Amino acid sequence: MCRFAARCFCFAVATSFVIVSLQADDWTRFRGENGTGISTSALVPTEWSSDKNIQWKMELPGPGSSSPIVVGDKVLVTCYTGFGVNRENPGEPSDLKRHLLCFDRNTGKELWRATVDSAADEDEYKGFIVEHGYASSTPVSDGEHIFTFFGKSGVIAFDMQGNRLWQTSAGTNSDPANWGGGASPMLAGDKVIVNAGIEGHALIALNKSDGSVAWRVDDETFTNSWSTPTLVEVDGRTELIYSIPEKLLAYDPDTGEQLWHARSPILNAITASTTVHDGVIFTLGGRQGQAIALRCGGKGDVSDSHTVWQKPVMSSIGTPVVIGDRMFWLASGSIAMCLDAGDGNEIKKTRLESGNAGGQQRPAGSYASPIIVGDKLIIVTRSGTTHVLSADENMQEIAVNSMQGDDSLFNATPAVSGNQMFMRSDRMLYCISQQ
Repeated sequence: MCRFAARCFCFAVATSFVIVSLQADDWTRFRGENGTGISTSALVPTEWSSDKNIQWKMELPGPGSSSPIVVGDKVLVTCYTGFGVNRENPGEPSDLKRHLLCFDRNTGKELWRATVDSAADEDEYKGFIVEHGYASSTPVSDGEHIFTFFGKSGVIAFDMQGNRLWQTSAGTNSDPANWGGGASPMLAGDKVIVNAGIEGHALIALNKSDGSVAWRVDDETFTNSWSTPTLVEVDGRTELIYSIPEKLLAYDPDTGEQLWHARSPILNAITASTTVHDGVIFTLGGRQGQAIALRCGGKGDVSDSHTVWQKPVMSSIGTPVVIGDRMFWLASGSIAMCLDAGDGNEIKKTRLESGNAGGQQRPAGSYASPIIVGDKLIIVTRSGTTHVLSADENMQEIAVNSMQGDDSLFNATPAVSGNQMFMRSDRMLYCISQQ
């Protein structure tokens, strides 16, 4: 107990100095700062290939759909091995291992890796799990610690040297369709927030210091949500926005108290996360294809008073990105979409080539979410073909890039920091920079 108390004390002291470790352009969570998917300061090339503007590339020990994050001079990413790697011979679920890997951002040298054994019965390797695998949640960091979510194996905290600090279960349930987990953890003050709607039918806040439960909201309707929550500052308070089928919910991130709720037109399943712009939350998805913009704040049912607009749209898996008065995403059929963020009216749509990176026809569409770097919109497709467009209503195509020789899937959203962009496939981690 004394050793445990001492470790918690050291954790708390380190946490109090987090601000000195984070750099302004770090990309420390899924879709960067507060999940917006926007970097106005990064300067990355618009053209690249397997041998052009590649600072380094490193082979990964296994596949994964999680995105890389950047913390100071380190790049971190997760993957898995032992089970579900080979479609013809998936192996035994008990052999599944997840890995958190740390690379030097300038050289690509692997600095360390932490391995986590499977802690529960995993979902069978079939259906949609085959498309994204068992490492689909992006880690998050406060600059001194890294927090991972490995589904039924729980939430695990590491220090920046890869030492495991604590591990907390978030549940061992499966969604009705057995699609597996995918929501990413995020931070709110001294708490790690986890959408464990799949694993535990719950929204959970864990204390960063020791992984104990700070608060928990249990609800059977929380299943079928793979959305990562978002923080919004409005009316002098911080709201934690959580999207589930048919509802948008806001909670106090300190206490778990529900602040307001609203109807959502998105039914069946939520794969996109919410994104915030000027106090308005935007999200889309569902089998029928719907989008909604909702002004945050208020109390109780704000469906009628705070809905800015809702529209039927062509949607897909990824999260939209909103900048200025424009909302962008890639819809099914590889169609890039641009809406007016103020009223939801369609401005433009354009079909992008699905690509045949690696010299063979590959899956169309995108699991990754679009990001904006400066004045450019970057869309990564599953084939590895990446489109660079102007981030305006014209969506002019500036470049089409691919990584020849890598025929694995590109399911992850890129991370950008400074003059570097980090992309991962099921096989490789790439650092793209002007050479």
